[in-house]
Amino acid sequence: MFRWLRFVAAVLCVAAMLFLVLDRAGAAQRSAPAWWDPDGVGSGSDWHYRVPVTLPSTSTVNSTAKVDIDFAALMTQLGISGTLDVNSIRVVRPGGALATIQEYNDSIYAGATDSNASRGEVRWIVEDGGAQTYQVYFDVIANGTKAANPQTPINGNFEHSSAGTQLPAGWASATRLDSNYDLQVRPSESVSVTSDGGPLNNPYTTDGSPRTGGYSYLLGSRSNNEVTGGVNATMLTRTFTVPASNPGNLVLNWRNEGWDSEGFDNLHITLTPAGGAETVLVGNSLGLYTTYPNSPNIGGNPVSDTTAGYGQYNGWDTTYNGTHMNGMTVSPRSERWWSRTYSLAAFAGQTVTLAIGTDHVLSYRTWFHIDDIEWSVVTGTLGAAQGFGVAASSPAGSQPPGQTLTLRAVVDAKPTAATNPVTAEIINAAGTTVASGIKLFNDGTHGDVTANDAVWTNNGSDSANPTYTIPLNAGSSGPWTVRVQARGASTSTLGAAYNGLVHRNGQPNALVMANWWNIDEATFTVDAAVISVAKTMTVVSNGVESANWKAIPGATLRYCVTIGNSGTASASTVIATDSLPAMLSYVPGSLLSGADCASAATLEDDNATGTDESDPVGASYSAGTISIIRSSLPTGTAFAVTYRVSVN
Repeated sequence: MFRWLRFVAAVLCVAAMLFLVLDRAGAAQRSAPAWWDPDGVGSGSDWHYRVPVTLPSTSTVNSTAKVDIDFAALMTQLGISGTLDVNSIRVVRPGGALATIQEYNDSIYAGATDSNASRGEVRWIVEDGGAQTYQVYFDVIANGTKAANPQTPINGNFEHSSAGTQLPAGWASATRLDSNYDLQVRPSESVSVTSDGGPLNNPYTTDGSPRTGGYSYLLGSRSNNEVTGGVNATMLTRTFTVPASNPGNLVLNWRNEGWDSEGFDNLHITLTPAGGAETVLVGNSLGLYTTYPNSPNIGGNPVSDTTAGYGQYNGWDTTYNGTHMNGMTVSPRSERWWSRTYSLAAFAGQTVTLAIGTDHVLSYRTWFHIDDIEWSVVTGTLGAAQGFGVAASSPAGSQPPGQTLTLRAVVDAKPTAATNPVTAEIINAAGTTVASGIKLFNDGTHGDVTANDAVWTNNGSDSANPTYTIPLNAGSSGPWTVRVQARGASTSTLGAAYNGLVHRNGQPNALVMANWWNIDEATFTVDAAVISVAKTMTVVSNGVESANWKAIPGATLRYCVTIGNSGTASASTVIATDSLPAMLSYVPGSLLSGADCASAATLEDDNATGTDESDPVGASYSAGTISIIRSSLPTGTAFAVTYRVSVN
C-alpha cells in the first residue's frame, strides 16, 4: 500500500499559461565596437575599413614610421571589390587621434616608383613610441569619396606638392637670390638645356625623372643662365626633432647636372641643432668629392685631354676624352643619383634644421635634384584587414511572450547600401529563423531618437514594416538570437548575396557573426513559468496504532500537494488534478489551501464546521478526482492544498 501511494503522488498533472511580465530597466546592453570617426557617425565622412600596423619596440617618439600597403590585397582579404579612394588613407594613433604628420604616396611602393593606384607607401611621425599598434583607415569610392587628408605630410619625397611649387608642404622655407634661379617641385621630364659659355656637349637633353615617384625638387640654374651669382643662391630648409633614443639615420639623395665644377657651382647640405654648430653632410669643406660629389665636375680649371674640370656636361672626374683622374668609376654624362646615410646619434633629442643650398658663379649652367629624404625610419608590420562593425543592442536579457520586439543596433560607420542598409532576423531557441529581412531605420521616426546618428531601430509600431511578436507559448530556457546585418556599398567578391558585407579573413561564408565584420548577434531568452509539483502524505489515524501502519480499512490519511513557480514569468490559470484510486474515498469538506503544507493543515484542523475551503485557490472534488485551479502564480511563489481520504 505504501508503494502505491508514492506512485499516486507522481501522477499529478499541471498546465500553465505564461503571464506577460518584464522589467527592461536592467536588461544588459552591448557596446558598439571602437571605430574612429572624426565627425560622428552619419555626418561628414565615415570610414569602412582599416588595417592594424604594429611598430617595433625600437620605435620612439619622433621616429618616422613607414609601411608599404597593398590595399587591393586587403580588399581581397575582406571579400570586397571597388576603387580605392586614395584620399581616404588616414593613420590613427593607438589612443584614437589622427597622427599629426602623415602621408600616403600611391606612386611609391617597396622603395620604387609604382603605377599601381591601389597600393603605396604610408608614413607618419611617431607620437606613441614602443611596440604600439596604429590603425590605417581606408575606403572605396562606392562608400562616398573623402576629402584630401588635412594632416601635414612629411613630404621628404615631394609627392605632396604640385609642379612649380616653390615651398613644398612640410618644409620651412625656400629662398633664392634671383627669380631666374630654379627653386621648385618638378615632375618627371626630359628637358633640352643650352648653356652659356659654349661648353662641350652643349645643348644637352637632361633626365629630369625623380629618383622615385612622380616628383623631385629642383635647385639651381637650369631654366635660365645665372644672372646673379653668390653663396646660397638657392636655399631650401626644414626643421624636425630627432628621437631621444634610437635616433637612427638621416638619408639624403641628390643628383648633379650641368657644366660647371665644385669650385664655382656646388651643392651644400648641412644639419644644425638649435643654438649649435653646423654639420656639413654634402659640400666642398668635406673634401669628399669622389664619395659625395656636389657638382657635375671636379677641379678649378677648364677640362682638357689631361685635366678634369669644368666645361663638359657631367664629366665628374674625367678629362674630355673620358679618362678618370681621381678614381671615380661613373661614366661621363651619367645622370645618376647619389646618396648619403648619416647617423643622427649626435643629435638625439634635439631639434635640427636641414638646409639644402646651392652656390653659383655667373656662367655654365648647373642644377641639382633632391628626392627621398628621410630620417629615423622604423618599419611597421601589417595585421589582417578589418571592417566596420555593428552591435545588436536590443532585444537583450529576457523578453515576455506576446512582446512585439524592438530591435536596436549601433553601427560604427554609416551603412551605404542603396536599399535596406541595416536588416535583422530572429532565430528561436530551436535554431529556426522565425523572421527575416526586418528593416531598421535611422531617420528619427522609428524609435531612434536622432536621425543620421549611429543608432538604427525598428520599434515595432511601423505597420508598413512590422517586426516580430513572440508567441504566447514560446517560453524557453534556451537562448533566442537577433542577427543584424549592416551593409556598405561595396561589391562582394563572394557573390551578389554578400554585397556590402565585410568578410573576416579565412572564415567561412555563412552569414553569421563569426564570419563577417558587419554582422552581429545578440541573444535573449523568452520568459517562461517553470512549475514544480510535490505531494506528501501523513497518517491522521488508523484506528489501531500510529506507527508501522498498514492499509487498514477505516484509516484516515492527509495528502498535501505543493505547487511552485521557479521560472522567469508568472503563470496564469494553473490547473492540477489528482485522481483517487477505488480503494480511497475523499473526506468531504477537507480541501483547504495555504502558503505551505503546515499552514494548510492547520486550517484544516481548525475547520470545525467541515465547510470547503474558500480562499483564492479553487479546489474541488468530483467523481474521484481532486481539481485545483489558481488564476495566477507569480514567479518565485508557491502554494499548498491539503485534503483527507479514508481507506476503504
